[in-house]
Formats: sequence, structure tokens, C-alpha cells
Amino acid sequence: MTVTARARRIALGLAVSAGLLAAILAGVDGEAAWARLRQADGLWLVISFLVSAAVLWARGLRFWGLSSQSSLGTVTAAIALQNALTRVTPLRLGELSLPYALHRVAGEPAAPALVHLVLVRLVELWVLTCAATVAGLIWFGAGPGGQGIAGGVLLGGLAVMTAALAFFRPLLTWVVRLATALAGRLGLDGKPAVGKALAALAQAADGSNRLDGRRRRWLVGGTLAVMALQFILYYALLRACGLDLAPAQVVVGSAGAQVAGALPVVSVGSLGTHETGWTAAMTWVGLGFTDAVISGLFTQLVTLVFAAVFVPAAWWGLARAQRGFTGEPPARLRPTGSHGDPKDSSPSEV
Repeated sequence: MTVTARARRIALGLAVSAGLLAAILAGVDGEAAWARLRQADGLWLVISFLVSAAVLWARGLRFWGLSSQSSLGTVTAAIALQNALTRVTPLRLGELSLPYALHRVAGEPAAPALVHLVLVRLVELWVLTCAATVAGLIWFGAGPGGQGIAGGVLLGGLAVMTAALAFFRPLLTWVVRLATALAGRLGLDGKPAVGKALAALAQAADGSNRLDGRRRRWLVGGTLAVMALQFILYYALLRACGLDLAPAQVVVGSAGAQVAGALPVVSVGSLGTHETGWTAAMTWVGLGFTDAVISGLFTQLVTLVFAAVFVPAAWWGLARAQRGFTGEPPARLRPTGSHGDPKDSSPSEV
């Protein structure tokens, strides 16, 4: 990518984020919002930071269980760096830093790691949608008008996510074939690096090395833990902001923000998309517009600071792991298979 193209993409991302933020801030008193942000409860902020660290650890533990030769510390450090980069890069391109870092630092096969990353995100969205659907039906079912349209919207979203997860492998194979065809049309398939990468992705996506039952349970259990901690984190942040909402409101509202933040929008990370999704979902479950906007900004700023705080330790951990990497899989204890065999003794599975 040329310098001009990169500058244009950055400018577009800034414009999109600024536009979304301006749209939701238009009806809010800036001075009042700033005063609310400065009055944050310190104890709940400390609790939020500790829960944020627990979320990071749970994410690292989950992906470590899917990796073939990366240590838990290396995976967790790579995820901390990935989280920070994703918060400031357009189209969620920071996500790609995880398979790159694990391959560079620990020799993790990049293509299977990328496929696992996509699968993790899809399962995460599915669990998120399930939780939001249940919480939404509970919340709206208890209010005037019953479940009606709200229930239909939530169940429709759940159906879409379930279909995407059920047909994950065929969809992934189709995407890889489409990428291969586009590379051929653009003349990129003649480049060794591109051809090698596409071949590795095709092999990882062909379904011959699916996750076994143990790793599937590890993925689902890890995702449930991550999502539960994530909801606790948002509850703590809302309390720090002076808001005490019902659990169903927290689940539906934060789920809307997370889904909006996961969309590949040309913005500066989740700046603008998080606040927009949060405000829409929180007002949907009954929070006042001003409180929704202020709490959306607050959760964005605080979690961004948390992500930045973890970066130095993550960078140090990755640098230390790279210095010790010899090109051979590290000898270490891993989750064992059904017969007690170490996971490292079997080939990498997809």
C-alpha cells in the first residue's frame, strides 16, 4: 500500500469515527457529560481493571487451548497486543496481529491460527447473541407490549448467527476460493508468498483436521467464561459511571455495543461504532439518551486505557519469547487428550 493510499484510509477512518461520535453527541450537554466522567467511582474503576485483566487471561487461556505450540504466556501477550491494535485500526485489521505474532514468536502455523481466530470470533458472537436474546426476552417480556418486535429481532439475529456457525466450514472454503480467484485475476497468484499463503489457507479450511470434541468443549467453555467476565466488566464500569442497571439491561446493552464494535467498519478501531451501538442498545432497554451516550463514552475511554496499560508487559513478554524461540515446539504441559496424551504429540487440528 502506497503512502497516499494509507493516508486516505486513515483520513476516511477518522472521518467515519468523528461523524458517528458527532451524531450521538449532538444532543448531549458537553460540560455536563465531562463533569459526569470526572466523578467516576474510584473503587469500581479498580474492580473494572481487575475484571479486565481476568478477561484478558480468559481469552489467552481459550486460544492457548486451540494452539499447537505456543505457551500460555505468549498467547496471552499476543492477545493483549491484538486487543490494543484492534482498538485503533480500521476494519479490525489489528485482529491479524495474533496469528502473525504467534507465528513470528513461537512458530505457530499461521493459517490454522487464522482459521481458529475466525472461529473464535464467530462462536463469541453466537454466545453473545444467545445471551442477549435470553436477557432481551426476559426484559421486554416483563414490560408493556410484551416480547413482540423486540423478541423477533433478537430471535432473528440468533437464527442468522446459528446458521453462520453451522455452515462455518463451507463458508470459509468459499471465501478462500474467492480470494484465490481474485488473486488470479489481479495477477498476485504468481508471487510465491501469496501463493504459499493461499495454499496454506486452503489446506487449513478444507475440513480434514477439524477440532476434536475436547477442543470444541474448550472453545465453548472458554467463550462462556470470557462473555460472563465481559458482562461483569461492563456492569462494573456502569457502576463506576454512577448507573445501577438490571442484569438484563447490562447484557442487552453491552451486547449491542460489542456486536457493533465487531463490524468491519472503516473507522478508527471501535471509536464511534462502540458508542453508537451502545447508545442504541441501552436506550432500547430503557436507559435515558444522555446517560446512554455518557456511559458509552466512559466504557470506551476506560477500556481503551486498560488495553494500553497491558501493552508494555505484552511487548516485553513477546520479545522475551522470541529471544527464546529456537524454531522447535516448546516442551511444556498442555491440555491432554482423551487418552492422556499431551496435545503437542498430535498434529495441529483445525
